[in-house]
Amino acid sequence: METGFLDILGYTIALIGLCPYVMVRFLPADTVTAALFVLMYFINPVYCIMIGIVTSKNVKEYLIFIFLPAIVFTVSYSVIFRSIEPGFIFYGFVYLVISAVTLLIALYIRKKKEQLYS
Repeated sequence: METGFLDILGYTIALIGLCPYVMVRFLPADTVTAALFVLMYFINPVYCIMIGIVTSKNVKEYLIFIFLPAIVFTVSYSVIFRSIEPGFIFYGFVYLVISAVTLLIALYIRKKKEQLYS
């Protein structure tokens, strides 16, 4: 099954853009911080790893995918918290690095696998 740009954009907006908004809006104030930490330090990096793997299947068409989590994260957190903090930009950059490193590792593994079986 072919993954399209709109599919990845929708998943990214839903996970990285809307989940924090729902957490801030509907969770009790004393649990929001813990929920956002779980989202920022576990779920978002795992999603960035998945994006890197998907991008490695066709780099020429899918290269824009590795930028989506970083952009959506920076914009959504800036909108939710009504300020552009350097920390948001830093974490967006970290998500970009995670996606790019995963892409490079997946390409390396794919190349080694092709060399092994050819």
